Amino acid sequence: MLLAALLATVPELKVQALDLLDRVTASYAIEGSDLFREDIGAGTSSQVAYNWSVGVMLSAMVSAAEVEPARKPALVRYADATRAYWNPAGPVPGYDVLPMPKPVDRYYDDNAWMVMALVDVYRLTKDRKYLGWASEAMAYVMSGADMKLGGGIYWRESDRGASKNTCSNAPSAAALLALYEEDRSPARLRSSQELYAWTYKTLRDPADGLMWDNIGADGSLGKMKWSYNTALMIRGATDLYRFTKKSSYRDQALAFEEASVRHWVAENGAFRCDGKFGHLLLDAWAYRARHIRRPAGQTQAARRVLSAVSGRFADADGWFGSRWDSAPTGSKRQLIDQAAFIRAAIVTSR
Repeated sequence: MLLAALLATVPELKVQALDLLDRVTASYAIEGSDLFREDIGAGTSSQVAYNWSVGVMLSAMVSAAEVEPARKPALVRYADATRAYWNPAGPVPGYDVLPMPKPVDRYYDDNAWMVMALVDVYRLTKDRKYLGWASEAMAYVMSGADMKLGGGIYWRESDRGASKNTCSNAPSAAALLALYEEDRSPARLRSSQELYAWTYKTLRDPADGLMWDNIGADGSLGKMKWSYNTALMIRGATDLYRFTKKSSYRDQALAFEEASVRHWVAENGAFRCDGKFGHLLLDAWAYRARHIRRPAGQTQAARRVLSAVSGRFADADGWFGSRWDSAPTGSKRQLIDQAAFIRAAIVTSR
């Protein structure tokens, strides 16, 4: 009976997500542009969205176009518009935090998110331009690696040398695998295995099986736990199992998943997380379930989380705040928070 009630919410989640996307494209639109603003509401500045928000919004629009192909032209317009963030300055070109022209301010993790989103755009449109853009962004990401601390990729180009973060390494391993699935480059598979192994060895907390945030240049650990860090290790391990058939990767994907449920899902079903991080965890659970089968999985847990969020934690106008376990505060509503719900609701509704 509980499962039947849960599954009955699936179509409603998708409908709510697509309706929210329509309202986002209208309310966050920048006049004369196919780009979106970072936030709306009292006290906002109409600032164009930061690249992190762009990557989430692009992935949300991909998922929407997958379930409603009539949305594909809007996706293509937005994907093309995001090229404004490409900063050709050396030593290696990459996506900047804001559109050009401007001085360089590039993040390796922002570019990894763009790689994965652009590969998804390519898969949907079959336009190899997007695969080329993804490959260029991947080259930038890999330029952030060196062998200090035994390997790994830095977080931010301007702070190169300060820290190597899980959020720049786990997504980069996953991004390499997304490209590997398309071009079957042995070098990409090898690099992804190396990055994944370094991240697992260096930044995994053996006490609870979750990922720490970063390691500093002096070897000190930043021990904050963000859900998207563990999420991308689930996705990376899942794909490494798919492509190598090594059972250790399957076991690690399942162990990360179980640890993440224990940590971020409360006994009452509350999801103790910000949506901009948590949507990637729900996405990772769904991704693992599609590629590594087992009798018990987290697809129902993800739908239960989204059902609770959709019914309780939007404001009176249907906009979401940053948290997925409490009502929004203030009047500012960020693009990334709306896009996170759209992406997660559609992906977990399949």
